[in-house]
Amino acid sequence: MTWQAIARKDFRDAVRSRWLWALSAIFVGLFAGAAYFVGSNLPADPQQPITTDAFLQTLGQLVITLLIPLVAIVVSYSAIVGERESGSLKLLLSLPHSRGDALLGKAVGRSAVVALPILLGLVLAFGVLGVYGVGLKVLNFVAFTALTMLLGVVFVSISVGVSAAASTNRRAMLGTVGLYFVFTLFWGQVRRVLLFVNDQLSLELASVDLMQYGLFIKFLNPVRAYQTLAASLYTDTQLQARLYQAGRLQRGFAQEEIGEVPFYLSDPFVAVQFLLWLAVPIAVGYWVFEQADL
Repeated sequence: MTWQAIARKDFRDAVRSRWLWALSAIFVGLFAGAAYFVGSNLPADPQQPITTDAFLQTLGQLVITLLIPLVAIVVSYSAIVGERESGSLKLLLSLPHSRGDALLGKAVGRSAVVALPILLGLVLAFGVLGVYGVGLKVLNFVAFTALTMLLGVVFVSISVGVSAAASTNRRAMLGTVGLYFVFTLFWGQVRRVLLFVNDQLSLELASVDLMQYGLFIKFLNPVRAYQTLAASLYTDTQLQARLYQAGRLQRGFAQEEIGEVPFYLSDPFVAVQFLLWLAVPIAVGYWVFEQADL
């Protein structure tokens, strides 16, 4: 297979263009700064120790879910279509590379460009937390690091899939930016449309089944799936993790009425939904790309 050669070249090009160094500086500054904030605000009372879970909650719900998808999109949206417009894609495919090799190699190369700076930033943040005497929950931190890197890779997959399916750079940019806003800002509206609920009929609190179905739709969004899986690391039950960002009234109603979490809201099922975003956009992008006239 030749996708490995394409991935290595893509990664080396990112290093030469200083993408990797710029992203490393951003993530090191962000993560180490958050670690410093948590560590420098340790309570004076030793009966209330702070652990690394406080850092995960500080970082995981807003900054990461807005910044990392955006970074992944900027790095990846022109991965295929940019070379298509410049004509270098025809040269690449004239070598012993298939279109599938080009797509997979670009996806892997751009994933490394996004994931490695995230890893570096979180490793340094872990060191800062240790220096300040924050209680270290190593397994939780490792799981959070892997999950956060995976969030970046998921949005690389989405962006590369769109890039492969788009015919111009402009369309790829509009498509990926549009998806970014849908996933990060407007998914609540999408969910209401899918539930056939309008502003006059607030039915989400009237039916346990409807609430469960609403949560299922919520976690079809890779950003929301990431948030609830991260919350599973520092909440006591799966239900608390599923309702981590719900309003107080909705949270109280659900905890009283739902009881056992249905299988389609369990951690393994939500993880599978999240992982599907790695494969499905690439598969769809490849199907369109394979039929395109270059």
